[in-house]
Amino acid sequence: MGCSHCGGNEIEYDSAAGMSYCTGCGQVQEENTIVAEVTFGEAASGAAIVQGSYVRAGQTRANMGGPGRHGTGQESREITLFNSRRRIQRLATALNLSEHYVDSAQRYFTLALNLNFTRGRRSVYISTACLYIVCRQENGSQMLIDFSDILQVSLFKLGATFVKLVRLLNLQLPLVDPSLYISRFASMLEFGDKTQQVCIDANRIVARMERDWIRIGRRPAGICGAGLLIAARMNNFRRTQREIIRVVKIADGTLRRRLEEFRNTPSGSLTVSDFRSLRLEQREDPPSFTRNREKARKALAEQRNQSEGVHARIIKRLRADDDEEYEDTVDEDDEDAEIDIENVDDNSFKDELSRYLADASLNLVSLNTVKDEFSADVSTWSDIDDDEVANIMLNDEE
Repeated sequence: MGCSHCGGNEIEYDSAAGMSYCTGCGQVQEENTIVAEVTFGEAASGAAIVQGSYVRAGQTRANMGGPGRHGTGQESREITLFNSRRRIQRLATALNLSEHYVDSAQRYFTLALNLNFTRGRRSVYISTACLYIVCRQENGSQMLIDFSDILQVSLFKLGATFVKLVRLLNLQLPLVDPSLYISRFASMLEFGDKTQQVCIDANRIVARMERDWIRIGRRPAGICGAGLLIAARMNNFRRTQREIIRVVKIADGTLRRRLEEFRNTPSGSLTVSDFRSLRLEQREDPPSFTRNREKARKALAEQRNQSEGVHARIIKRLRADDDEEYEDTVDEDDEDAEIDIENVDDNSFKDELSRYLADASLNLVSLNTVKDEFSADVSTWSDIDDDEVANIMLNDEE
C-alpha cells in the first residue's frame, strides 16, 4: 500500500498503537485499527487473561466492558439485528432450510429496520415474515401455517405482518402453485408404491381445475386437498376427508366446496380411464359467476311468482265480485221481469212487445215500476187510444 500524500511505499506499522504512517512524509495512513492477533496479559492475581474484545461480523464497534463500565457497548440496532438472525436461524433449522434462506431473510429484516417497520411490532412476526418471503421467492413448499405451528403464534397476525411488509418493500411475489405441495402432502398420506401415480393424477386434476377457473383466487391448500382426495379414490385408496383435513390443514367446508365445484364441471362426469386419456377443450365458467347467475335466476323466478300471485289474486277477486254482482242482477231481473206475454191475443203485437221488452234501453227503467204499473193484458188498456198506440208502434213514415 502506498502513501496517499507523497506516493511513497515506506509505510511503518505500529501494532501496539494500532496505527500506520509513512516514514517519508509522516502522513498517518490508519489509526485505531482492529487486529486479529490474540494477546495475553497478567491479572493482579497473576493469572493470564486475554486482552482485547471480540467483534462479530457486522458489528460497528468493540465491546467496552470493564471496571466502571456497564453494558456491552453495543447499539440497539446491532442487538436487534443479532436477535433477528438468531430467530431466523432457529426457524430455518426447524424447517430444514439452507443458509442461503437465512442470509436473504436477514437482508429483508435489515431493510425493514431501516424503514422503521419494527416499531410497534413484535420482532418474531417480522423475522418470520422475512423468511416466508424468501420461501415464496424460491418456490418452496413451506406454508405460513407451518411457521405458525412452530412458533405457536396466531396465523392471522403473521399474515397481516407479511402483507404489510410486502407492500412496504414493494415486492412482486409469484403466485403459489398448488402442485408444489402435492408431493409433500402425498408422502404424508402414505400411498406406498403408488405415490408417484397419485401425484400425477392429482396434478392433472389441479390443472383441470385451473382451466375451469376453480383455482383462481382460492387458497392452494384447498385445491391440493380436493385433488389428492379424488386421486386417492382413482387409485383405490380410501382416504377419508378427516385424514385429508388433518394433513392439508383446511376446514371441512372448504374441502366440500372444492369437491362440489369440480363435480359440476364436465370433467367431473368422466370415468377414470376417460379422465386420464381425454383432454376436454371445453372450459367451465367460474364458480362464483355461475353461483351468482343461479341466485339471480332464482330471485327473478321468485319475483315473477310473487307478481303472478298478486295478479292472480286480484283477478280472482274481481271475477268473484263480478260473479256475485251478476248473480244478484240475474236474480233481480228474474224476479222483476216476469211479464206474462203468453196471454196476449194479437200475435203481431205480441212479437213487437217481446222485442220492445228485450231492448237494452229499458234497463234504465225500474223493473219494479214496470211490473207494478204495466199489465200485458191488452183488454185492460182502457186509457190508451188508437193514436197513442200508433205513435208507439209505428214510426213517422209508417
